[in-house]
Amino acid sequence: MSFSFQTIHFQMLSRFSIDIMHEEDRNKVLSLLLNSFFQDEPLAKYLELGEPIDFAKSIINDAIHDQCSFVVYDIQTKELIGICLNEIKYENDQHIINETNEKLSFILNFLNNMHKNINLFHQFKTNSLLHIFIINIKQNYRGYGLGSQLILESIKHAKKINIKGIYAEATNIYSLNCFKRQQFEVFYQINYIDYDRIRLENLNDQCQLVARLV
Repeated sequence: MSFSFQTIHFQMLSRFSIDIMHEEDRNKVLSLLLNSFFQDEPLAKYLELGEPIDFAKSIINDAIHDQCSFVVYDIQTKELIGICLNEIKYENDQHIINETNEKLSFILNFLNNMHKNINLFHQFKTNSLLHIFIINIKQNYRGYGLGSQLILESIKHAKKINIKGIYAEATNIYSLNCFKRQQFEVFYQINYIDYDRIRLENLNDQCQLVARLV
């Protein structure tokens, strides 16, 4: 186990770079969102969401504005191969969904519903939290522990900017395992089919609301 960890750590140091997302990353992040994340994420894939380019651009704008998101590059090829798009959320934020794309609106309302039975701001006694909204690694780069490393960098950054808690909606087992490796706890979970037995009748998986102090 020790040798395996050291090997992976060496591979990451020698092959990959993880940095704060900046303006110059915009187009590459957009491409990864459209060609990887929205193709793989369970709800988006099941509902055949397609490529919601306007929504993707909006997410990127928010991420660049808050300066707390991360990108992963393959140093050898200079290819963007992973992203962790974060946003700073405040307790008094308005949660109004004005999305005209019906499928996207359904997904956003589902994610919002994950919070209806718990107030993480009260749980952590703070008025600000870091939200890991999207985390994605290109398929042929999975297995290097990059997802967990992106989460770790997000935790470090939250601590650096004096944010006490961090949370995410883990929509698949891959992301859930990454969060658990970084000591996130499950605060709420729901079977997709229980949320909508007609529309999601064949989606046999769960979504978990995970969070931790930093």
